[in-house]
Amino acid sequence: MFPPKPLFFKTKPNFFSSIHTIRAKSPIPPPPPFSFLADKCSSMSQLKQIHGQLIVTARIHDNYAASRILNFCALSSSGDLDYALKIFNNSLEPNSFMWNTIIRAQASSSNPFQAILIYIKMKKLGILPGKHTLAFVLKACTNCYSVSLGKQIHTHVMKSGLDIDVYVANGLIRCYTVSSNIVLARRVFDEIPERNLIIWTSMISGYAQNFCSNEALVLFDQMCDEGVEPNNVTLASVLSACARSSCLDLGQQIHLFMKEKEIGVGLILGTALVDMYAKNGAISMARTLFDSMPERNIATWNAMICGLAHHGHAEGALELFRQLRREHLVPNDITLVGVLSSCCHSGLIDYACDIFQSMKGEYGIEPKIEHYGCMIDILGRSGRLLEAEELLNGMVWKADVVVLGALLGACKNHGNIEIAERVVKKILNLDPHNHGVYVILSNMYAEARRWEDVVKLRKSMKDGDLKKLPGWSVVNGGG
Repeated sequence: MFPPKPLFFKTKPNFFSSIHTIRAKSPIPPPPPFSFLADKCSSMSQLKQIHGQLIVTARIHDNYAASRILNFCALSSSGDLDYALKIFNNSLEPNSFMWNTIIRAQASSSNPFQAILIYIKMKKLGILPGKHTLAFVLKACTNCYSVSLGKQIHTHVMKSGLDIDVYVANGLIRCYTVSSNIVLARRVFDEIPERNLIIWTSMISGYAQNFCSNEALVLFDQMCDEGVEPNNVTLASVLSACARSSCLDLGQQIHLFMKEKEIGVGLILGTALVDMYAKNGAISMARTLFDSMPERNIATWNAMICGLAHHGHAEGALELFRQLRREHLVPNDITLVGVLSSCCHSGLIDYACDIFQSMKGEYGIEPKIEHYGCMIDILGRSGRLLEAEELLNGMVWKADVVVLGALLGACKNHGNIEIAERVVKKILNLDPHNHGVYVILSNMYAEARRWEDVVKLRKSMKDGDLKKLPGWSVVNGGG
């Protein structure tokens, strides 16, 4: 192990003063070993004192003692993962608990791939992983968003015979669903002989998160038919699926189920209900729930603001945003997408510009492509096409077809062929087979009576074998 700092115990002796006092009185039993005290630490400075004593007494090579020190450093909120790694790397023969502890800690760290590397080292040393090890490694794969790593660990799971363990299987399902490989996730689900609530919930959540709302709802029905009663997490996932798939009736049934079972509408379920009602256009019900919630977080506010904005209640969304600010809550990027969208629908150009320009300075939010898209749409609708183009060209994000399409639609509505030509080139660079933009530009030439340009463009379309798909165009011509 690495040595303690000089004069280690002269800095903070209070932690051990009670121990020395107890030792002085013979009738009282001796204090517990230092390794047990690690579980009672509240800071790294206390932990280091215990660590130093273990080194001095040569107890640090006792794996049980080292594992208690390691556990605090690696997993405690007051711990230090770098310090834990030093302890682990200096252990002569780490036991399985120590391997699992360090893999678990790294899996949840900012660099989860390190957990994979430690697992590989463990395998090379011939140490057999258990179900906890594989569950932690799969969590690392999930946090790395790597389906390829997940597949490799899946083979290890199969070889170890732990594919039917519910916790390992749950790790596989989460890994595959986070990586949007829902087919593989369902295959793992179908092969499990006994499914508990955790497995059902993971698969339903996976479907909901991957926009497979109908599949999530079917699975929920199947779960209920098999007599498995949902918990709050399951219900929140199903409500999310109802929100995305416009299943208002089922969402109302879930709400009724909660009332019958006397399930309290707490923060998570309350937010899920508000989101479900708002996305399905039941704005009045969403607002009633929102106003009745004793506790709300920014996700709750976002659900209500974005729901109002999406269904044309722009002023209601903006008033709610003003209320949020009066309550000194800090909006996030999703909040401001809803606000900018409301500004677009209500024509509040200057207010939108103020919000957009203050995003980074006032709220510490770097504008994303969605915010740029809203602003380009706002400026384009109001005829400020040159400003919209300048904003687009100055984006740190690469413009996608949706943003470019919004600007092209604005160019068409305002008859600005010059900017439209530049936008069309950008769209074709991204999507060379996007035939609709040729038709839009051709129509703009025709409206401007630039017949020679119409002929040239149509000739290039013919020579390039470009034909507009029936009934489709890149943007809605009506703006």
